[in-house]
Amino acid sequence: MINCKNLCTLKAFDIDAEALEAVKASAIDGVSVEINEEYRDFTISVINYSADEVAFNGVVNGLKRLLGKSLYSEDGEELEDVLVKELKNAGKTFSVAESFTGGLISSRVVNVSGASEVFYEGLVTYGSSAKIRRLHVKVQTIESCGIVSEEVVCEMAQGLLANRIADYAVSTTGCAGPESDEFDTPVGLCYVAIACAEGALVLELLIDGDRKYVRNTATNFALYHFIGVIRGETAVGQTIKRKI
Repeated sequence: MINCKNLCTLKAFDIDAEALEAVKASAIDGVSVEINEEYRDFTISVINYSADEVAFNGVVNGLKRLLGKSLYSEDGEELEDVLVKELKNAGKTFSVAESFTGGLISSRVVNVSGASEVFYEGLVTYGSSAKIRRLHVKVQTIESCGIVSEEVVCEMAQGLLANRIADYAVSTTGCAGPESDEFDTPVGLCYVAIACAEGALVLELLIDGDRKYVRNTATNFALYHFIGVIRGETAVGQTIKRKI
């Protein structure tokens, strides 16, 4: 337990290097700013040891402005907690089809109490045949584009939406390494689709790290951008490319 006058925990995602340096420099006399990061998910603890309330609030509000859209929670909530809350508020449900993430997204969501109100189903369609049989991904799409491709991840999401039960679909396909696949996919290349009736947001990620890092980082990107879609801060119908 921290012995202090005030404590505020901000959660932000994928902060760039310049903004991170500015966050570190925002501490003042009596107010500490501590940063922890895991898989591009940042916890920023603003701790008031001896400053007055006005000075403390000034640091907190300055950080909120600095973080901008990267800030997803002002009270320390995890990505999955915010996602479930936003879906509940919107009255929407979703389904998931995971390949290389192997159920990580589903597992994170069902850790949240009340997730059953918004989470319809989660499938781990790891092999090509599972994608074809369960999600109706076309054989010719896999043969022409490769299993790790924007085209395949979109068809996976469309397969989830085909029954018209869930409002959103999230799908993943990627090569987590340490070796490439039969299509010579670059290790660390991943695709995430977040789809609804209006279209799909696709994330093309090239993640440098070991297998665990690739899978967990991609999971966090999926959760964060799904929150953005629900909040109306991130539009569907586009592809976002990131090299991490």
